[in-house]
Amino acid sequence: MLRVSRMLLGGNLDLSVLESAERSTFVVVDDALRQYSSFILRLVAATVIATAGIAADSATTVIGAMLVAPLMSPMLGTALAAAVGRPSDAVRTFLQTALGMLLVVAVAFAVAAIIPAGISMETNSQVTSRISPSLVDMTIAFAAGFVAALAAMRNDIPDAVPGVAISASIVPPLCVVGAGLFEGSYAAALGAFTLFLTNYVAIQAMGAIVFLLMGLGSKRLTAADERSRTMWYVLVAISVVALVVLLGGASMRVARAAERDRAVREVAVEWAGDSGYRISQMDIVGDDLFIEVSGSGDAPSARDLDDELDREGVEFGRVSVAVRFEETSEG
Repeated sequence: MLRVSRMLLGGNLDLSVLESAERSTFVVVDDALRQYSSFILRLVAATVIATAGIAADSATTVIGAMLVAPLMSPMLGTALAAAVGRPSDAVRTFLQTALGMLLVVAVAFAVAAIIPAGISMETNSQVTSRISPSLVDMTIAFAAGFVAALAAMRNDIPDAVPGVAISASIVPPLCVVGAGLFEGSYAAALGAFTLFLTNYVAIQAMGAIVFLLMGLGSKRLTAADERSRTMWYVLVAISVVALVVLLGGASMRVARAAERDRAVREVAVEWAGDSGYRISQMDIVGDDLFIEVSGSGDAPSARDLDDELDREGVEFGRVSVAVRFEETSEG
């Protein structure tokens, strides 16, 4: 354990670095006005930037907001406070995170309300990429939590912090929640909140592991008995398992849908090619398949396509084919 601790810390534990980490993550608040005002102002600014970036479908703007957003600090602070056995500080940082979350949702709701064109919950790529979380998102959050915990306790890797801010998607999903609530798209809001929750739980779990491996749970550093810390870790572990089951099911559905799309495209390309037509558009909406083909001569039959799909084990409630005839030039 000592070797692992020294490797993670890059040497022995520096108590001055621990004190700095506790202050930066709000475990210790010795200048409330300065610390909390900075947190609130940066969070509001990041929310406005992120929501505007989402409305403009601008990945660059959203990334800029991630670099400004400070919500990772109290999230990491909860993990740190739990590791060093300070339940009251863990509760306070947890409440700070919760209040920050509500602030982001409220500001995003307000920004969405004043955007003239509104925010599309169906076609905007900054929205659609954040409403269907999967195990991949949890894996990214675990890695981000590891680096964030590492950077908090080491002053020789500050260059990792911007990367952590970008990789751990925290504020943008909450902005989608606010925009989704304004637009009345509650399914999108729920999906985005699930992504935020996934990131939060993964960061708590990885923070707990890293901080304990660093030796922060030792008796000389722990300020309370083991009971409160154990209860928090059990809660985090249960949350991880629940999210793995939930996201695993979602990932399987996405994988099956991707496999079906691949099979449909292969069959459709062969079906259209045999008639001399080409597929110009293909959409799968629920249990219906819509295909547009372009070419000349005898148009391919939708019934033939449906039969070929059935033979491949792919069934649709309705298969529709639109034909765009093209004139051929002779001579």
